[in-house]
Amino acid sequence: MLRSPWLAVLALALLSGALSTAPATAAPPDADAFWTAERMADAVPVDSARATGRSGPRAAAAAPPGIRKGTYFGGLPMVGTFFYDGRPLGGTVTSCTGSVVHSGGKDLVLTAGHCAMGLRRATHRIFVPQYRHGLSSAGQPSGVYAVNRVFVDPRYERNTKKPVSDLDFAFARLAPNSKGKGKVEDLTGSLTFTQASGYRHKATVVGYPSSEAVNKRHHALRCDVPTSRLPGFRQMRMTCGGFHGGVSGGPWIKDYDPVTRTGKVIGNTGGYNGGGNDQNVDWITYSPLYAKDAQALYDDAVAGTKDADIKRPPYVPSGLRQVRQVR
Repeated sequence: MLRSPWLAVLALALLSGALSTAPATAAPPDADAFWTAERMADAVPVDSARATGRSGPRAAAAAPPGIRKGTYFGGLPMVGTFFYDGRPLGGTVTSCTGSVVHSGGKDLVLTAGHCAMGLRRATHRIFVPQYRHGLSSAGQPSGVYAVNRVFVDPRYERNTKKPVSDLDFAFARLAPNSKGKGKVEDLTGSLTFTQASGYRHKATVVGYPSSEAVNKRHHALRCDVPTSRLPGFRQMRMTCGGFHGGVSGGPWIKDYDPVTRTGKVIGNTGGYNGGGNDQNVDWITYSPLYAKDAQALYDDAVAGTKDADIKRPPYVPSGLRQVRQVR
């Protein structure tokens, strides 16, 4: 209790000064306390419209015979889950997938644009590399990192089916770990943000499906799969079962080396309809193909460009007409 009037005035002045100088978008200092194991476990995926794996009249169509299925595994050190206060999305906490990408500041994470739009409006927002279900923030392998800034292409429209769905990528800059573990890249390693040449690749696609019906322990899912072009868009397409809600923002990786913890990230789950076809099945997934627009946003994120200074000309798609229905 403050027993002196002048002490009370001093305390109020100090508090007012702290509030006026703190960034409006900074995560609150109690992130570790806020994100209990139970709260993270209860998070709802931002892409919850994707197939849930539950049976019933609203269940998505089953995959045709011969479609490969993803494999649950222990995850990659630099791939993890975003959690954020979802009050703008209806009162629940929300999750998405992201991956640490190399930068001079060693603090940059790649995700989907439609994930980042929720992150931008959130208050409690963190990234948890190689997330472990059932552990508190203090027990996570590389700790918990508060999100300081979010960078989204200003032309992107959330979960759109328009040509600007090609721009469904984003970056988040993280604060150092609150437990003194330092910057995220020093602990996890990183992927190299890479502009891909062409649409056909052999990629490792990773994400964190969060449906209890299909992934009770909330493990990471991976699929080593060939990619092709999504007709009419500057996007890649892959077919592999198991990519339920929660996988948005997950990396599409080439040449991953587990010894050096390095690889090239050429895409992220996202794009047309938030990264899935019109039926939102779990076995068809899309990703933007990184070109000059993605490179420009990466450069802005590295430089810490102010939102007001991130300006872009009208988006010009690949010169191909947009298709009305993607199958």
